[in-house]
Amino acid sequence: MTHYRIDIRLMGSVKQQIYQLSNHLAEKFNLGENLVTPHITLAGPFSTGDEPKLVEDFAKVCTNQTAIPKYEVGGYGFFDDTRVVFVTITPDETLKQFRSQLAQALSPYCALRDYDRDSADEFKFHATLAMKLDWLTFQRIKWYFRRQEPVVYRHHPIRATLLRNSRILCEYDFIQSRMLTRSQALSKATRMRDYDILKSWADGSWE
Repeated sequence: MTHYRIDIRLMGSVKQQIYQLSNHLAEKFNLGENLVTPHITLAGPFSTGDEPKLVEDFAKVCTNQTAIPKYEVGGYGFFDDTRVVFVTITPDETLKQFRSQLAQALSPYCALRDYDRDSADEFKFHATLAMKLDWLTFQRIKWYFRRQEPVVYRHHPIRATLLRNSRILCEYDFIQSRMLTRSQALSKATRMRDYDILKSWADGSWE
């Protein structure tokens, strides 16, 4: 079955910080395949029988944004019921509403999870570090993080990404206000243009 997901792809120095932390956990606790690529999930994984409409609605919600969503990376959190370890994400109101609008647009024809249908204020934004842990490893990691400094960083979510079976289908670039194909999304030239624009704003949020 084809699975879709909508993420904010972590980029720049915040991506490197979380990658380093993730790799450190893998080595220290021998996590193996329980380690995941850090990202901020906005919806999914989910399925649908109408991919063209999914792409159309994704593009419509993205292009209707009048402000660039933002978030802050903070400390660490844990989902005890599923034994997931994550970095906490504090969204601004624009990002909250953007995520909620995506869920409302997709829910009539996409098989969303229950948590995807949470209200704008109830949805828990996070960047997963490790998941599907055994009970003992989960407890050891929780104890370990009691003594770790938080990842503190304010960052523009430059891209919202629609993935099909974990591969980029298309992306919306908030900085350039345009949809990107898979090849454009992976282009170094496109990414450098984003950083040049952020640098020109000189607001401290670029890398």
